[in-house]
Amino acid sequence: MNTEQHEVIVVGGGPAGVCAAISAARLGAEVLLVEQYGCLGGMSTMGQVAPWMTFHDREGNQVIRGLGQEIVDRMVARGFSRGHVRDTMGETYSVTPIDNEGLKLVLAQMCREAGVRLLFHTFVFGCEGSGGRIGSLRAANKSGELELKAKVFVDATGDGDLFALAGCSLWVGREPDHLMQPCSMMFSMYGVDFEKVRRHMLNHPEDFHDKTIFSLIENDLPECVSGFFEEWARGCREMGLEIQRERILFFRGVRSDVACINTTRLTGVDSTNAESMSNAEVVLRQQVRDVADLLIRYVPGFEHAQLLSVSPVVGIREGRRLNGVYCISGDDLRAGRRFADDIAINGYPIDQHHPDGPGFTESAVPAYGVPYRALLTKEFGNLIVAGRCISCDREAQSSLRLTPCVLAVGQAAGTAAFLAAGADGDARRVDPDKLRALLVKNGAYLG
Repeated sequence: MNTEQHEVIVVGGGPAGVCAAISAARLGAEVLLVEQYGCLGGMSTMGQVAPWMTFHDREGNQVIRGLGQEIVDRMVARGFSRGHVRDTMGETYSVTPIDNEGLKLVLAQMCREAGVRLLFHTFVFGCEGSGGRIGSLRAANKSGELELKAKVFVDATGDGDLFALAGCSLWVGREPDHLMQPCSMMFSMYGVDFEKVRRHMLNHPEDFHDKTIFSLIENDLPECVSGFFEEWARGCREMGLEIQRERILFFRGVRSDVACINTTRLTGVDSTNAESMSNAEVVLRQQVRDVADLLIRYVPGFEHAQLLSVSPVVGIREGRRLNGVYCISGDDLRAGRRFADDIAINGYPIDQHHPDGPGFTESAVPAYGVPYRALLTKEFGNLIVAGRCISCDREAQSSLRLTPCVLAVGQAAGTAAFLAAGADGDARRVDPDKLRALLVKNGAYLG
């Protein structure tokens, strides 16, 4: 078994992990980024989740900046994004269309520029720690088994795989049944006539989500469409489909004839269980075909559309959550609470999909702070958590899980990892004021 030693090891190459790795490396840390797939981007690339929602609070103030905004700027410069545009669905102030394939290139280039060492096709399956410190990870790939040692580790796996392997205190799903928010499988279609969609929306406003901002589509194409209630109900009835959705949800892509569709849905899936996830892959792939057929047969604007791409993996909304030094609550979000150790500001609403049936619970929240303590475990000083699995309750997680927030938290995690690696390796001893000042210096917005 080969042994490697690094200053900082980031596990997981999704949005949080990439930002953590880039920010730590740019500051001078020697960084290894370990990713189970063959590309970076996580749910934004492998999961084809698009657009990103949202870089703004409900009043239109941009609260996610820094490294996340730099990624958007690079995407726009290469034609892989149209930047921040208004959310015509009315759920948020803005959305940011992205080209999933283009994002793979941009993220890899940024990691290479920063000096991050990338190790793809590698799965972490073990963790050894004692005395309040993680000592090493066990991983495997085509080359064999690896022992990975570092001064500081960042868990950016999304489902908290690393802190679970380490034995940290955690929560899974809803109490007491541990049910999680439903999974989906994103897919896209091309040849969509968005002008016809627009006209139908203006002529049949009752057929769409009641928050839809129709004034935004009087002279422009819709960016986000939630509704077609009548067409969805009729199609499901006549096609014999039993999908626990009550509406069709899709978004305009970077190309104006491409729709990114988020309408498949499967409840009862445990994202931490391989057999459950394997079943979800099969069921949701069939749902993709069924939904695509329904769109073509029943929805105005999709008559000549064709399937363009399907996510290679199931899209996960919820997995494990860290029970860390501080737990962010739904009450914190509703109060717009700010903390002395805030490392990010987020403005996405509470958006909790029901784990045992159709529908979701949604409530707008003011911009709120994400405290550094929520990234820290109670058990290990040299372990930092980033992404949707930071320490929070289920209500807060349904807002914190969205990609722009994850980008900001990832940048903070990497900055903290750099500071910890330069000292004794204990992230719990990092001075929050010093961390915040360094984040602001590198473009982050902290209110």
